[in-house]
Amino acid sequence: MSMQVHDSLTRRLVPFEPADPKHVTVYACGPTVYNHAHIGNWSTNITADILVRWLRASGYGVQYVMNITDVEDKIIRDAQAAGEERAAFAERWTEAFFEDMETFGCIRADEYPRATEHIDGMVSMIQKLLDGGHAYPAEEDDGSTSIYYRVTSFEHYGELANLSQADIRAGASGRVKADEYEKENVGDFALWKGWVPQDGDVFWEPTFVVDGEPRVVKGRPGWHIECSVMSTELLGDQIDIHLGGEDLRFPHHQNEIAQSEPATGKRPFVRFWMHRRHLMVDGGKMSKSLGNFYTARDIVERGGPMAARAFRYVVASAHYRTPIDFSWTGIEAAARTLRNLDDAWKRLTKHAGDAAPSDFAADAEAALRAAMDNDLETSGALAAIHGLIGEANRRIEAGTLTPEDAAAALRVVGLANDVLGLGLG
Repeated sequence: MSMQVHDSLTRRLVPFEPADPKHVTVYACGPTVYNHAHIGNWSTNITADILVRWLRASGYGVQYVMNITDVEDKIIRDAQAAGEERAAFAERWTEAFFEDMETFGCIRADEYPRATEHIDGMVSMIQKLLDGGHAYPAEEDDGSTSIYYRVTSFEHYGELANLSQADIRAGASGRVKADEYEKENVGDFALWKGWVPQDGDVFWEPTFVVDGEPRVVKGRPGWHIECSVMSTELLGDQIDIHLGGEDLRFPHHQNEIAQSEPATGKRPFVRFWMHRRHLMVDGGKMSKSLGNFYTARDIVERGGPMAARAFRYVVASAHYRTPIDFSWTGIEAAARTLRNLDDAWKRLTKHAGDAAPSDFAADAEAALRAAMDNDLETSGALAAIHGLIGEANRRIEAGTLTPEDAAAALRVVGLANDVLGLGLG
């Protein structure tokens, strides 16, 4: 069975066919570094990690890029509140993000571009959009000048977010300077934000050509242009897989498409869009005001070292297109399951010795591979492993499991361990 994925753009399960049959380009939207990422973010990051692991286990070469947003409204605000320079503040939180990656057992991406390293590329892409009639300068009420994207100039705008052209026409008369907004606020969005005093010393002064006239526009990039430029500069004009949480589908990912395709002249910008569903807490929305907002540090402090592995298991036990309902009871249950898997790993290792694997686990391996190839059905892969271990335990108790059979079971459990990042052994 060849791999299939559910493409968020077409809303269909489709065969996975990368542009290069042997090499896959993957871009995942990374953190905005102003605080610890919360467990909803980590459910998405772990899903990306599992996907990349599976692609590599399936024989693909993978170029995996995750961006670091190191200039943005919240970063400027919180750096000033902390009395730090933006760059030092952002780097401190970037290192915290990498520490949390290790806590959850995530492999490193091949590259972590910082937005501020690609300002020239952003200016270049914005200029292309100005030249093509997709962008325009506008005077703000505060006296600054920003550059906006004209959404009605792109005939495919709204396709990823399932917006109709009527929705777009109704909203596009206004401009939205904020990076994050809802479908109800669809409108022209900021590519380049004009400098205001609250920005302090965070600004650049590029020259744009508008209607044949050079014009210096003091300011900084909007959030959406950052990912368009970082992805195309590192992975090319077209990407095989773009990952993110479902909250990024609109406006962020929709705006990436609208920017990238006119600027590069290539369509589609992304061959396959994959979005992780929301994480809830005890059946409701996670919120600081409700006291149920958790980070990696919170998980470990409350649940102990095993809790990080348990959270990863909770993520893997649910298909990425179904919501996760986090609870501490669920973490405790996952920890018990992992302890049982650890015990099974030790038992099989001892029983196998140096024996060569038999074909005992062939059906379980086939089931695991079929599940992972079926749109990353991690729950099915875990079911195959639990079934295999259950059968191995029954044979051990009956005295009929040979060392060769144990070696076979260990090899397939090891495959699941590597792909799902369970931390066994």
